[in-house]
Parts: sequence; structure tokens; C-alpha cells
Amino acid sequence: MFRLLAVFCIIFTVIYLLPLGGRPIVTPDESRYGAIPAEMLETGEWVAPRLNGIRYFEKPVLGYWAIAASQWLFGPSPWSIRFPSAVAMGFAALCLVLLARCMGLREEVGWLAAIVFLTMLGVLIIGTVAILDAMFTGAVTGALTFFAMAWTARTPGARFGWLLLFGAFCGLAFLVKGFLGLAIPTIVIGPFLLWMCRWREIFVLPWVPMVAAAIVIAPWGIAVHMADSEYWHYFFWVEHIHRFTGGEEAQHPEPFWFFGPILLASAIPWTFAAILVIVGLGRRRLREPWMRYALCWVVVPLLLFSISSGKLPSYIIPCMPAVALLIAVGLVERFEYRPERRTAKWLYPSVILMLFGVAAFVEWGFGFVDPSPWGEEGAWRFGLIGAGFFAWAALDLAAVSTTRANRRVLLMGLSPVLMFAFVPLLLPTNWMSGYKAPEAFLSAHGDAMADPEALVISDSHLMHAVNWLYGRYDVVLFGGPGEVAWGIVDHADRLVDGPALIELISRESRERPVVLLLRDTENLQHILAHPDVPEPWQLEVDRGIGLSVFGPPPS
Repeated sequence: MFRLLAVFCIIFTVIYLLPLGGRPIVTPDESRYGAIPAEMLETGEWVAPRLNGIRYFEKPVLGYWAIAASQWLFGPSPWSIRFPSAVAMGFAALCLVLLARCMGLREEVGWLAAIVFLTMLGVLIIGTVAILDAMFTGAVTGALTFFAMAWTARTPGARFGWLLLFGAFCGLAFLVKGFLGLAIPTIVIGPFLLWMCRWREIFVLPWVPMVAAAIVIAPWGIAVHMADSEYWHYFFWVEHIHRFTGGEEAQHPEPFWFFGPILLASAIPWTFAAILVIVGLGRRRLREPWMRYALCWVVVPLLLFSISSGKLPSYIIPCMPAVALLIAVGLVERFEYRPERRTAKWLYPSVILMLFGVAAFVEWGFGFVDPSPWGEEGAWRFGLIGAGFFAWAALDLAAVSTTRANRRVLLMGLSPVLMFAFVPLLLPTNWMSGYKAPEAFLSAHGDAMADPEALVISDSHLMHAVNWLYGRYDVVLFGGPGEVAWGIVDHADRLVDGPALIELISRESRERPVVLLLRDTENLQHILAHPDVPEPWQLEVDRGIGLSVFGPPPS
């Protein structure tokens, strides 16, 4: 088991921890989840979240607290705000080891499931970005794992302790993302107990976890009500009920079948072994508790999310630990049942990967693709692509050359690791420096925003980036309030329309610098052409971002 633990640690370090700071912050999501915790650290307001100084009640606080703690420990940086997501995914993976053991599976299968989980594309993406879904997945996985430990416990004392942990992690999941933290464990465990003909336990087991969850949730729940009595109305009705039942008016409406393709895409590269997994699982008995538990964990939440009006790809990530367990067991069973060595049909994937690697090296040497998406000096990245494909092909060849099922699955998990490690370096920098990743532009041209006396006016698309990069939580919004529409009613002076913007620039620029930052560069040119707007002493327009600075220039 030490070897599997070592491989797990290497994979986690190489593709989760090391690359965290290798790409710019993406707005609005990452800059939002960097700015809110940073504002907590700045203001000391830890109960009622604020975005740009405005009430922002879309989520509870635990995710913000975790990111704030990371920033406090490591300093504000892309690495520090993504670190809690990576740790949460690592924890979820380790829970699979515990889950496999308590459900009677071999310990090495649990480690293989953890490695499968870490090397899923969807898990890797969500686990290395600064959003709350990874922390929510970690809490939900912990809750469902600890329930399984309680359900299989042999003594009343052990069962009581695991039920306490189960309830506590349900409470933590609630504090990360709300009522789904209670709903998902409920809709997984209820059908599982019915399927196992243990329906009486539905009325016996919940009491200890309910008390534990209440103890975890109540201190903050009461505090936020005391700080702002409107929080729970907005959070329950707008963020949950309306999003679930809002139809076309809900945020992110998608068709019922949306999550089917997303599930397959999230499991890449293991999706390509789906037939092998199905064949292997066919050799196991459906009445085995672990399989019923895993199927309930995947199918029932997937149905719930599919019924919901609002859908995002990240919503199904809490289902992926169970998918990883099914994949690991299915592949081990398949390879133990038919442990044939390398044949022509097994060589096709490796040959295809090698051809991709050759193509990348040829492009690196001869430069047929012009211009490079990384700029004139970025062609060396094709060498990394080629190396990633060759490493993938070599390990894939090693996998099909062994008759040991565990080693084969382990090598399959290791195959894409080098390519995944290179991904942050392979992102096309020419495409990642516009309004979706404005850090480079603002760092180069936004010095005036660092002046605490300056008035900063921005549209809602770029507000988060200003909050995050410059610690400015007093940005005036132009062109609509965006996602702070609910809270801005208490800050009428922080939202201006066209005529008010012209008057504001004209008046304030006489006394202090005024910075105008817009995603709509055509609108910026229209504003600058107005006769009442003074001539800016700085004007920068690049990659869909426009910035102008009025008023007294720096001495």
C-alpha cells in the first residue's frame, strides 16, 4: 500500500499543487472568490459576505473563510486562492480509500479509485480553480463516506461517532453551498436504505446527524440573521427555489439531458474505457452494498440536477467519487477476468497518442501553424505537448504489457499525468489576456487604481478583477449592477447611467483621478467623444478592455 500512497501523493502534487499559480485569474468567478475573502480580511466582516462593499448573499461563508485563511497564510495570489480547492479534492480522493475498505472491497481498489478520481478531467479542472464546487465535493464525499462507516460499524459506540462525523460534514457542506449539502446525502442514503430493505433505519439513523449538523450550522446561521435579517429570505427563495423551478428565467437554463454529456466529458480519459468498466462490473453482483451505494450516489443526484431549471457543468462533480469507485472496480474485475497481454487491438490508442506527439514535435521544429496562440515566442510549448503525448503513449504501452490488474489500472492512471501537469503552460496566452483574464492588462495599465483617492468606475464584468487586484471595494458601477443587483439597492450612489456618468467624470476629475474601465470599448469611445468629458491623460485599449484616466496626473 505504501507504493500506492506514494503514487497518489506524486499525482496530487504534480497536477494539483504545483500548477495552481501557473495561469491568470479568470473573471468573474475566480476574481469574485478571491475578492470576497480578501474583503473579509480587510474589513473584519466575517459573517455577512460583501462583494465590492455590497451585500452578496448567494452562498454561505465557509468557502470564503477557507480562501481567506489561505490568503492570510500564503499571501494573496492565484496559488493561494486555489489551494483550498486542491486540498478538498485530495481529501475527497482519500475518502474513497476509507469507503472501499468499509464496504468490503480490497484496500488497493480504494487507492486505485482515488487515483482514477484525481485524473478525471472534470475533477482536475474544478480542483484547480478558485470556486466553491471542489470544497463542496470534499464535504459531501466526507459525509457520505462517514455514513458508510457508521452503517458498517460493528459497535454502537463506533456507529455513534461516525454518525456525528457524518452530520458534521453535512453541516460543513451546507456552510459551503447551502441546502444541497443536506439534500444530496439525503437523496443518496434514503434510496440506498430502501434498496437494501433497511427502511426502518431511515427513521432511526438521522437523529444524531441532524443534531451534529445543527450544531455546526447554528452559530453562523444565527449570527448572519442578526447581522442582516434578509439573508435567509434571499438565500432560500432566490438562490434555491427560483434557481430550481425558474424555468427559462432561472440562471443558466439548460435542457434535461444536459448532464449526460457533461458526465462523460468530466470522466475523460476514463470515459474511453467505459466498455471495459461495464464488462467488469457485469461480473459483480448488483446486490453488493457498495455497488448499490455507488449507483445511488451517481444516479439520484444526477436526476435531481437534471430536473432543476438552472444547470452548470460543475454541479455534478460531487457524483464523480462514486463514478471513480465504479471505474476502478470495473477495470480491475475486467483485467483479472481476461488478463491477456498486448495484442494489436490494445496498441491502437498508444499508436494514436504517439502520432499526436510526433505531430506536435514536427510543428515545434518547422512551425507550420502561424501565428502561434502563445505569441511568436511560444512555439516551444509544442515540445511540451509532444512530450506529454509520448509519456502517455509509453505508460499506456506499459499498462497493456502487464497481466496484473492492479498494476494495469495504476499505469492507466499515471498515463495522462505529465500532460495534465503541462496544461497550465499550454493555455493559449493570447486568448487568455482579454476581459476573461484581465490581470495582465490591469497590472500593466492600472496604476491609477492603486491611488486610494482615485474614483474607480467599472462595468460589472471587470469589477471583480479591480476588487481582487487592487483591494478596491468601492468601485462605482456603470452599465448595470450585474450580480450585485440585489444588494445595490442600499448603495444607490454606486450605480450610474449614461448621463450620470458624464456628470460624475466631469465633476470629480477636477479634484482627483477618475478611472473608467469598460469591457465595451466602443462605448468607451462614445463616452470620450462627449463634449462634457475632459480629455484623459491615459487611454489604453487592448483585447476588448478599455481604460481611461481623467483628472490630475501623478506628480
